[in-house]
Amino acid sequence: MDTNAAADRSEPTTAGAAEARHAPITVLQVEPDARSAELLEAFAARLTDRFQVRSVGRFADALDAVETGVGVGGERVPVDCVVTEQRLPDGDGVALTERLREAGRGVPIVFHTTCPGEEREAAAFGAGADAYFEKGADRGRFDAIVDRIRALVDERRERGVETNAGSASSPRASGTPGETLRSEE
Repeated sequence: MDTNAAADRSEPTTAGAAEARHAPITVLQVEPDARSAELLEAFAARLTDRFQVRSVGRFADALDAVETGVGVGGERVPVDCVVTEQRLPDGDGVALTERLREAGRGVPIVFHTTCPGEEREAAAFGAGADAYFEKGADRGRFDAIVDRIRALVDERRERGVETNAGSASSPRASGTPGETLRSEE
């Protein structure tokens, strides 16, 4: 009887993994500059129809959106990935990452920032970021960001980590420090 129960549980997981690779990805972009926000939205729309990018400009709004979801098609949906600038009018990306990790949010966090430097990058990864990109207008950079977001979200979904508020069991549910990459390489 246990064997059948185990088999029953594994089949939906396999089917679920295949579905996860094609399911929409809701990205919360935390970007105070409207033009920069538009660039990620535009490139994501050109590169894939899976992405739904919603933008906020403030730290506090980002915390609220991750907690309650974002509006897509007239309903609230959970955030699958956060893309943040380092400099925010009411805080910074590292502090945002720390708060989300302390709250048990396993959502992947990607930095897309005007703040270059190894120290800032190390601080972001130390807080729990999953990827770090310096801003640039070249298409290749946006291709890399979209590819990295897709990989992080698909991996998280395949592991069965829920995106609903409070469901992550640990601050690093989206990956371990060994899985964190400098995304520009």
